[in-house]
Amino acid sequence: MNKKLTLRERKKYQTMSSILDEFLRSLEHHHFHEILIDDICDKVSISKVTFFRYFSSKEEVLEYFIMRWCYQQSLEISNKTYKGLDGIHHVFQSAAKLPNAEKIIISLIHYYTRLKTQQIEVKKLSEYERYVISDSSTEGLQVNLLNLPDILFHYLGQISGLEEEKTYYVEQLLLLFYGIPLQRHIQLMESKPLSDIYREQIEHCFSQQ
Repeated sequence: MNKKLTLRERKKYQTMSSILDEFLRSLEHHHFHEILIDDICDKVSISKVTFFRYFSSKEEVLEYFIMRWCYQQSLEISNKTYKGLDGIHHVFQSAAKLPNAEKIIISLIHYYTRLKTQQIEVKKLSEYERYVISDSSTEGLQVNLLNLPDILFHYLGQISGLEEEKTYYVEQLLLLFYGIPLQRHIQLMESKPLSDIYREQIEHCFSQQ
């Protein structure tokens, strides 16, 4: 890491993390479209000018959260922490155990829908952000940040017999990832934990192999 950048990057990371943390806390009691930037700024004690220095919209805060989550998954791939079907289960369980996981995923669906007409610039993680998220490991600075389809594609490539069907299974897993929370949201039904449903549906998906 370039030590000359450390103090500046630390301040940037701390401010962005504070905004993100408050945004996620707000999802406890509000839906994505109900969260106002003014309210986030008030709770974090920053001005809107400061907010827009780091994020162009509240959607970009959500994108930042997903980027950090995907980076953590990418780190685990780099460290070979999980393999094959265990890796796929881990990705889904990691998402299911996030605070307000279903609201986050529903918000993502709205976010990706908006991207069809309003492309939001994707930010990159700085060296300092990578350093902190990877628990102060310099090895994480060189990790290739994968998106969710690529993460699933990687683990599918470690399952024998799927060489010609990886694209199909990626599509099916993405449908499960987004579709189950959406279905529960639309039906407004209490059910078993999201983590249990994910596990059952993934097992069912691969039992058809």
